[in-house]
Amino acid sequence: MKRALVLAGGGSRGAFECGAIDFLVNEAGLDFDIFLGSSAGALNAAVLGSARNYRELVKQSRELRELWLNIRGNRSIYNSSKFGIINLLLYDALHNPVGLRRLLAEHVDPARLCSNPSKFIKVGTVAIETGELFFADSRCRESEPHLRDYILASASIPVYFPPVKIDGKHWYDGGLRDITPLGAAFEECPDEIVVILTFPVNQDLEPVLPEVRYRGPFHALLRAFNILTSEISANDLQYARVINKHTRLFPGTRRIPIRIISPSNALAGELLEFDPEIIRENIKKGFEAARNLLFQSKPEILKI
Repeated sequence: MKRALVLAGGGSRGAFECGAIDFLVNEAGLDFDIFLGSSAGALNAAVLGSARNYRELVKQSRELRELWLNIRGNRSIYNSSKFGIINLLLYDALHNPVGLRRLLAEHVDPARLCSNPSKFIKVGTVAIETGELFFADSRCRESEPHLRDYILASASIPVYFPPVKIDGKHWYDGGLRDITPLGAAFEECPDEIVVILTFPVNQDLEPVLPEVRYRGPFHALLRAFNILTSEISANDLQYARVINKHTRLFPGTRRIPIRIISPSNALAGELLEFDPEIIRENIKKGFEAARNLLFQSKPEILKI
């Protein structure tokens, strides 16, 4: 079976995906051939995508879990400064993702990813100059020199992190246009798609967002980004449901079973809050959410 794993963005809430992956691979014994992600999902996909077979996927899933468990706080991902506004004016961002660059150097091998004959990754990013959505594909050897850069760009939230300059363009978070890359998954014609979200959805596949208190303009900007990306993701899910339900209206398509794993309630922590205790809690929630879904009597096909 050709199976695709689609990983949504969500900053620190990508730990939920890690927990779900732990159950899917190590407990349910599921193998995957295609790994697609944006933002935090791009990092998770890149770590898993270097596996050449199921045995190596087990190893990579455990490495991914250790990566998340070894995060000791925000400084494991980025450096902040009390001169945030000055940094924004001088360096195009409030934070410097030095820790994330280090994690990519330690856990992502572009040469291995781009020479993998059996599994591949696609990570989404957006060029600010043109607005184009681009998926860096490990099957394309031309992507190898910049693959880590594209993964970093996929997690670069505007204002908070600097853009990544590649081939004369400035690239940002793929979530600006496609936080849950289902369309890119359908293009690969898999036999099954597993989608892991980092936010809860209701029976109509609408995002369920918690009420929060106002804490200033920068928090409001991050909240707005969260609302925007959740809505984009929900629209993708709803569109996929329509395709699955009415395949005869979409020439060249076929019904693809889609399992959706999402938290039952809003996950703890802010998008850029990398608290070790919260990460552990969200890993546990992801494991439990995947177990609850797989224990159902039949696959969940987009709530149909």
